[in-house]
Amino acid sequence: MKKFLFMLCFLLALSPAARSSIYLFEQFDDTFLPNGWSVVGTNISFWSISETNKAGGTPNEIKFYCNTPQTWRLISPSVDLTGVESLTFSFKLRYEKWGTAMNIGIATSSDNGGHWHEGWVQNFGATGNHEISQEIATEDMGKANVKFCIFFTNTQGANYSDAYIDDIAAFVQRDLDIELSAITTEAVQVSRSFDVGMRLFNTGSTTVTSVEGYYQFDDQTPVSQTFNVNIPANTHANLNFDVPAHLIPDTYTLTMGIVKVNGTEDDDLTNNTLTQKTSIACVTTQRFPMFEHFTSSSCGTCPQLSQQMETFCNSNPGKYTYVKYQMNWPAPGDPYYTSECGVRKTYYGVISLPTLFMDAVDYEFNPVTQSDFDSHYDTPSAVEIEGAYSVEGNTIHVTADLMAFADLDDVRVYVAVSEKTTHNNATINGETSFHHVMMKMLPNAQGTTLSLRAGEIHHLSFDHDMSSTHVEEMDDLEVAVWIQNYDTKKVYNSHFLFETPNHPFAPEQLTLNKEGNTLNAEWNAPAGSTPIGYNIWMNETLVAENSNETSHTFSVAPGEDFHCVQVQAVYGDGITSVKAVATDNSTWNVDEQDFGSLGLYPNPASEVVYIQGFMPNKIMMYNALGQLVKAFGNVQQIPVNDLPNGLYHLVATDEKGTMRNTKVIINH
Repeated sequence: MKKFLFMLCFLLALSPAARSSIYLFEQFDDTFLPNGWSVVGTNISFWSISETNKAGGTPNEIKFYCNTPQTWRLISPSVDLTGVESLTFSFKLRYEKWGTAMNIGIATSSDNGGHWHEGWVQNFGATGNHEISQEIATEDMGKANVKFCIFFTNTQGANYSDAYIDDIAAFVQRDLDIELSAITTEAVQVSRSFDVGMRLFNTGSTTVTSVEGYYQFDDQTPVSQTFNVNIPANTHANLNFDVPAHLIPDTYTLTMGIVKVNGTEDDDLTNNTLTQKTSIACVTTQRFPMFEHFTSSSCGTCPQLSQQMETFCNSNPGKYTYVKYQMNWPAPGDPYYTSECGVRKTYYGVISLPTLFMDAVDYEFNPVTQSDFDSHYDTPSAVEIEGAYSVEGNTIHVTADLMAFADLDDVRVYVAVSEKTTHNNATINGETSFHHVMMKMLPNAQGTTLSLRAGEIHHLSFDHDMSSTHVEEMDDLEVAVWIQNYDTKKVYNSHFLFETPNHPFAPEQLTLNKEGNTLNAEWNAPAGSTPIGYNIWMNETLVAENSNETSHTFSVAPGEDFHCVQVQAVYGDGITSVKAVATDNSTWNVDEQDFGSLGLYPNPASEVVYIQGFMPNKIMMYNALGQLVKAFGNVQQIPVNDLPNGLYHLVATDEKGTMRNTKVIINH
């Protein structure tokens, strides 16, 4: 159950007045139609629950596809409208027009669908998003057994339109009522100063001309403002406070509220307040835009976009991440289609080829413009991705480090192994080579769900036998990693990993000590590898490059309230680690402590190491150069008699994906 629906039900249970005014509310959370809902039309398969939010709600939503002339209906359960003369019916709509226009409307029935009475209808002739809110006063009002429907009438056989519907509601309109429907401020901020905004919906019948609102971070002084507005009934409005927020990087609770509407309290106070966790990044990092490209060797129009994007990428080397999903339609036969490609197709609601996404923004069959790309590339990110992969026979070894500079809750980390160029697609469209072709997602297309805490490193590792895929050349692979919010689809950052057997471990135990106008930074060399030097930043300014020291002293000006130091390990050939980070108001360790410690004995060891208090199904063992020297499955003991003396780094993962790590000394 989604949070909003839970809160709505909670508020309705508390308020008899509110409970009596809302007769219908549905968000289509599940993977099937809710109880009491039905669809009517000659082809029921035109309807589905889609794991998308194209209509503007949250996943899931209703999807309707049309290609034949007739009327289809999405029908609600019956509601009792005794004593109700009229009400407001609202829903979110995404209409995608591929042919001629279509009529979309609202109707009611009080004889179980025997007769439908039209309450509103509109012709939609262009692709776009709409928030429909209409007063309905049909002859069924006042009756005890009333069903609503959203209907779609297609008069042209070549329509081929798609519609996405979500957040259906039917309610009696109050006289004066503003709903604070959303906080429009991003939950993760890359700047200490930023605008604070809100989205309002006038659910009342009276035009709203003034709104007094406020925002507050934690227990700081609230910021209040009276907005002079013109918001008619059933209309949305976005408002930004004139005074921006200015905060020291940290994580805060943002509270926002409406105090007065048109100079007085409105008729429903239960929908006037919202809260949101907001995290301010201590520093930022380079964003690499993420391309996800859906195509097929049987698609006649696909080669043009492929060629356009190849030319574009050649003009922007090293500035992007790219994954291409081959589809098994419009004709079957492309051997590079996999069920994981299908998962991504469903996730984005792709229904035509080619389709291109940049950072989850749908460009349909159009190439990305340079100006759009530059806008994404120049927008800083609050999370950094680095790592390495190597191939041993048919097995690929992948390790990735994630360093967030702000809290990112419940994100998905996707890892895709692709072949840089393939030639053996069953092509019928004239293409002879295909680029960035996805072969396997690790661990699968659902990704890895994590909550990233600011300043803490997450280390992911995977091994996969690629002989089960259609890889043509094992020495032609690449690995893309990206971090995404599953519900909103927002991509926080992406990156290709380095091709090297030595994982670029980050510096460890970065600490700061401030004495007067001097700030001293110290750190330890990474135990799992040997860098050739360190790059050092102060407040995002590079102050030392390829330093051989494990400490640095900064002079700071009196009165400055915040300093952030970053240290990056350098390994040569352009290979670097993620940046360790620490601030002078809270120190974060980056020794992968978020994994938890892995218990083992003896340490030092000479013959066998035993695992304590943890049941791993995978263990990776690295030497001091970051090279993978051993990999095990479900074991509790590790033979080490064949390893040279030295310090080793162990990373263990259990069936739930929980990770533990530690270091062990081998001394024969």
